[in-house]
Amino acid sequence: MALAVLGLPAQAIDISQLDEVLVQASRNQSTLAGSKHSAAVVTRQQLDEQQPDSVAEAFKYHPNIDIGGGPRSSNQQPVIRGLDGNRVLQLVDGARQNFVAGHRGTYQVDPELLKQVDVIMGPAGSLWGSGAIGGVVAQTTRSGRELLREGQSLGGYITQSHGTAAEQNRTSAALYGAGEQLDLLLNGYYRDQHDTRLGSDSNLSYSAERERGGLIKLGWQLDDAQRLTLSHRQSETTGAVPGNPEANVDSSSPLVERESADRGSVLGYRLDPDSGLVDLELTLYHNRTEVDEYRVAKNQRDHTDYRTQGLSLVNRSQLDWGKLTYGVDGYQDKSQGSREGANRPTPADGRSDIIGSFVQAEVPLGDAWLLLPALRYDHFSTEAKNLAGSKRSESELSTSLALSWQATDWLELIARYDEAFRAPTSEELYTSGTHFSLGPMGNNVFVPNPDLRPEKAASKELIVRAGFDDVLADNDSLRLSASLFRNDVDDFIEQKVIMDFRNSVFETRYDNVQKAVLRGGELNLDYAWQDLELGLSYGRTAGKDKHTGADLEGIPADKWVARTDYWLFDSQLKLGARLTYAGSVHFEDRAYDSYTLLDLGARWYAEGALSGLELGVTVDNLTDRYYRRAFNELYEPGRNIKLNALYRF
Repeated sequence: MALAVLGLPAQAIDISQLDEVLVQASRNQSTLAGSKHSAAVVTRQQLDEQQPDSVAEAFKYHPNIDIGGGPRSSNQQPVIRGLDGNRVLQLVDGARQNFVAGHRGTYQVDPELLKQVDVIMGPAGSLWGSGAIGGVVAQTTRSGRELLREGQSLGGYITQSHGTAAEQNRTSAALYGAGEQLDLLLNGYYRDQHDTRLGSDSNLSYSAERERGGLIKLGWQLDDAQRLTLSHRQSETTGAVPGNPEANVDSSSPLVERESADRGSVLGYRLDPDSGLVDLELTLYHNRTEVDEYRVAKNQRDHTDYRTQGLSLVNRSQLDWGKLTYGVDGYQDKSQGSREGANRPTPADGRSDIIGSFVQAEVPLGDAWLLLPALRYDHFSTEAKNLAGSKRSESELSTSLALSWQATDWLELIARYDEAFRAPTSEELYTSGTHFSLGPMGNNVFVPNPDLRPEKAASKELIVRAGFDDVLADNDSLRLSASLFRNDVDDFIEQKVIMDFRNSVFETRYDNVQKAVLRGGELNLDYAWQDLELGLSYGRTAGKDKHTGADLEGIPADKWVARTDYWLFDSQLKLGARLTYAGSVHFEDRAYDSYTLLDLGARWYAEGALSGLELGVTVDNLTDRYYRRAFNELYEPGRNIKLNALYRF
């Protein structure tokens, strides 16, 4: 699971690959080694080796990226430097994934469909506009031409996995082919699991679920300079869960039979002629997420429908004085829904439109210095059909400035300043109706707040990268990366529940209630020699309310990860181990204990007559630790032995 440098995940890529892997989230097609952000990449090989159940789980070893949303994989999401949810922008093949609705999962793409996942840590508003306050998670799906081995025109694979913690079975298969101009991929998967076993030998009730989905992707190489791609993916997840999947079933989180369907279509066009002035990408997309729920105890049916459509046009020009990346993008979100029964919330029938333009320059200042200024302008408008006078519009300007100094052949220093904002969602602006009943005293009701201000972030960061060769032995390598950051976030949007018994005021509304500061840093130290790889990483984030000085709720624990990998039998067998230590957290009257986890893994890559066969085993939580992550109500899975067989033909 190779070296982790430049802020990479625990299973990072080999140093020799750093110039080959593109950071899709950067928009300027920089390599990972050349990126001036704190960035991370998980490749397809690493996904096969780890077998994560969610995108968030793929980054669980990385410093300052934690798993939020509890142990139910369909509800999990990355927490980046203390921020999660719609404060972290999610992309699939360049298309924004904006779905957000109450306690429903937002990351709908199964890792089986992905080629790789990139993360930019920290605000990236100058590149992506609304939502990138905590960072960007860019998911790239597979394609048929990339999967073919040399000399192949038609191929495929089938893979079968089993996990013991939830008796989970996963089956996936794909067919792909390519001609002179066309290439095609057909992929499908099916997953089912029982209730998850915890470290205490008890089960997490109502965690069983089934999921099926697939991807079809067509590529057309019009000529040497032009490529057109068209893809459609969809997934369907069913299961009985608490109304809030981060909790157990109780009076405030009743049992819900939930069916989620997520569909996304993307049309992409690439023009890259033999010209330094034109390297253009156009992306058109449409997403739709529907959630149908049946509240068992009260015999009520609910429906949520969220749609996003948008476009992005980006061009990169290599000029005499440097490189320029610029473009325009825009999208529209529509949300609507229905709730059966009296005294229920009324979902927003809302629409939001955002359009923006941006420019980023890379200006060399001599041989050792590189300046990267960026500027973005966004205009957004919003309204709700079910709320008179709700129409409003606003504009935001986001800036960024980075300075890189290649001090020596082995040392690079980077200083960054980045701004970002997040426009309020229709749910935050326009939800009305009853929140919960107070019996004879009446109801607590949602009060719309169409005057919500956008959340805004301003981040300062210092990054140090160093690399040494032939340190302890011939042909060995030592890599170090470290970062320190401060992210000031103003106008935090939070849900406020008001229970004023004296004046009989019982209401819930979203409001701008907080100014926060998040501070922390990451450290990665990695060593490689021949077939041996060693690594150590540390991540810490601390959050404070700028008005009161009180600690912020929801900040993950400090995390240490030690890792080792060793190749045997001429790189046919890979053995690995991960030791994770998360510190204790105390917040007001709540305490979360520290915990230590040991994960082991092995993967065999067959050669000769069995070429194409891969067999893998991972053991997560080997010691069967009974633990929970900070600020989670639910405990995490116990020992989980995951077996996987993959055959490519």
